[in-house]
Amino acid sequence: MALTPRLKIAHLFQESSIRFCKPQAAQLHIYHTIHGLQKASHEVTLLALQGRQVLCTTDLQVFKHDKLQASQYGQLGLSGAALFKRFESGVRRLQSALHFPYLALFDSYRIAEAGSINLKGFDLIHERFNLLALGGAWASRKLGIPFVLEVNADLLAQRKFKGIPERGLRRLFAVWATQMCFNAAAKIICISASLKDHLSSTWNIEESKLIVLPCAADVDAFGHTLNSESVRHGLRLTNEPVVIWVGGFYPWHDLDLLLNSFALVLQRHPNAKLVLVGDGQTRPSVEKMVQENGLQQSVILTGAIAHTDVPDMLSIADVAVVPSTPVTASRGGTGTPLKLFEYMAAGKAIVATALNEATEVIQDGHNGRLVEAGDVNGFAEAMLTLINDPIERDRLGQNARRQAVEQYSWEEYTRRLEEIYLDVLGNTSSGSLATEIS
Repeated sequence: MALTPRLKIAHLFQESSIRFCKPQAAQLHIYHTIHGLQKASHEVTLLALQGRQVLCTTDLQVFKHDKLQASQYGQLGLSGAALFKRFESGVRRLQSALHFPYLALFDSYRIAEAGSINLKGFDLIHERFNLLALGGAWASRKLGIPFVLEVNADLLAQRKFKGIPERGLRRLFAVWATQMCFNAAAKIICISASLKDHLSSTWNIEESKLIVLPCAADVDAFGHTLNSESVRHGLRLTNEPVVIWVGGFYPWHDLDLLLNSFALVLQRHPNAKLVLVGDGQTRPSVEKMVQENGLQQSVILTGAIAHTDVPDMLSIADVAVVPSTPVTASRGGTGTPLKLFEYMAAGKAIVATALNEATEVIQDGHNGRLVEAGDVNGFAEAMLTLINDPIERDRLGQNARRQAVEQYSWEEYTRRLEEIYLDVLGNTSSGSLATEIS
């Protein structure tokens, strides 16, 4: 059996307001990345901003509890000193008074300093890319270890699409910081092929540096028998056909299309229910559309739920949907959504918009149904076909489940990450590479 070096890996995320116990996609992805690598016997430390402290821990309990222990924070040098913090507070007040843009320089310095102090002897740094985040690249240079950057979207383009574009000096700095991080990275992991093509053409990154690694799902959590009856009871449902959508309410999810399509479904199945699970920016407009179209009795908005409850929620679905707007990577497209892989792991019949990301995973008629973007009638017909045909639902769901287990499990994701790391390290001994695991 081939031996894999046991690596010491730092996983960085530079965002001061993040709470890792929240069930958002970023936190889930970071958790499963770290958990998978730890399960494969690697030593993985999470390094992340928490206000003016830096989380530095191998303890995955930070993803389950909001209350953090003092032992879970890393050592700081100058940035942890009282005098430095007073200076920082003064600069921030002056910045606010003069309306000078926030450039996250204190945050980047704090992360870089924490890295240089707490990550000695590590083999590499893996950072989930965030706008203005320079700490990982600086720490990598200071420690002399490789820097792997995970990119899930062109964040400058995404902010513009969300209606909060960067402007002036902050935009100039964000462009420079983004290019600097891309240049510093030994490898850039892209969540989809379309994002890879965009980064290559727009940011002039050489192809050899870019690698596609889609998201994944916990196939075990979604594979066991669940008590769908208790979930139906909690939502006051009996035997109605159920269409379900799970995710964040953001502009790139075409919930207008979904609601208009579902209104057509109701013409033939008046008792059908649409369950929307999640919260976010566009939820108020979705609620307004539900009211204006008289869909209050047919659409259930659950709000955000714990991610551990998602398998139970999906267990009631006859059809799971992925409606998307035609947002390319150049407009901030986010790659292949986590929900798609979880639908597959749950063995659900899927209807998705036929955009680049979904077409990389869904084969129409084999493990789901694809519908052209904006096609309200087509999306409705696809849902109706599956509602009316339990045999076809089961066939598509079984194929989707099989593909998730074989290609899109977190175990497979971890295996591919290991290959990327070893490629970056050149399979040469450095740091902790002398220790090997079978």
